[in-house]
Amino acid sequence: MNLRHLEVFCAVVGCESFSAAAEQLIMTQPAVSMQVQAVERHFGVQLLERRNRRTVPTEAGQVVYKWALNVLRTESLARKGIDDLKHAQAGRVVVGSSMTIGSHVLPPILSRFKRQHAGAEIVVRLGERPEICGEIINGTIDCGVVIAREIPPDLKVEPLGREAVVFICGPGHRLAHRKRVCIEDLEQESFILAPSGSSYRRLIDELLAEQGLRKVTVFMELDGTDSVKRAVQQGLGIGVALRSGVEWELEHGLLHEVPMRTATPLVDIGLVYHPRRHQSPMIESFTSYLKDQLSEQLRRSRERASAVACSELVRAGRRSARRAAVSTNGATDSDPH
Repeated sequence: MNLRHLEVFCAVVGCESFSAAAEQLIMTQPAVSMQVQAVERHFGVQLLERRNRRTVPTEAGQVVYKWALNVLRTESLARKGIDDLKHAQAGRVVVGSSMTIGSHVLPPILSRFKRQHAGAEIVVRLGERPEICGEIINGTIDCGVVIAREIPPDLKVEPLGREAVVFICGPGHRLAHRKRVCIEDLEQESFILAPSGSSYRRLIDELLAEQGLRKVTVFMELDGTDSVKRAVQQGLGIGVALRSGVEWELEHGLLHEVPMRTATPLVDIGLVYHPRRHQSPMIESFTSYLKDQLSEQLRRSRERASAVACSELVRAGRRSARRAAVSTNGATDSDPH
């Protein structure tokens, strides 16, 4: 007995006629009879009988009919679920990321993806880069969006773009409105940094050393970009952060970027996954969308940063011009001649 037998049996019960069921199913009446007989042989009892020129189920037939309807409904739901998976309309994706990227960069992208894929279940797990990579290897995370450094050789990294690492200070800090700051100026400052030993702190220490700042006075160690931002806003020291994590505060004047004479450090952001693990259609659809959206978002962020830097240079130039004008006017007024 198979599902087709059940479909034919249910059609006969529903039509109350072998001939009507045959017409509905586009079958011959003998073929319909053979399908029903296969169901009766399976259960070993008579399931249908003639009554008042109608074909109706026996008491046993009623039990089998209800069961068959439930089987066919369940099979239909399972088939729809499989079809949805095949066409990336449903499925679960677990993506890992750092606190900054996961809290500030991914949310708008995930929101747009969910609007296009209502059946998608997206789970974001935040953590340190080594932790995220370890869970991808173990299979508990499908993919990760992380700073592409120190990635285990078992994993594959696809570059998404480059993110700026900026020095930040509070609005009232002495460096907030400087036109340009030398790296030597930062040696006199206190820093608010990630905890020693963390992967993000190691990255920051490497970048500071590359900038020529090998001796740093650490006033406070805080875990998480939000904690660092609050401490910097209070004027407790200089912070170091991915621009995406402080972009809103910079645009609204709650924080200021320290304008360095040296080039802004950049780090590579990559999509990390296991190359030998099966990817469901939903995961493939999600990672493809994520790559396109993140690359574009990082590009726009760099363009906004360049525009802000140009504006700051213009404003700084105007301030210098006004101070020079005031100084010149003061000297003229005091000239006895």
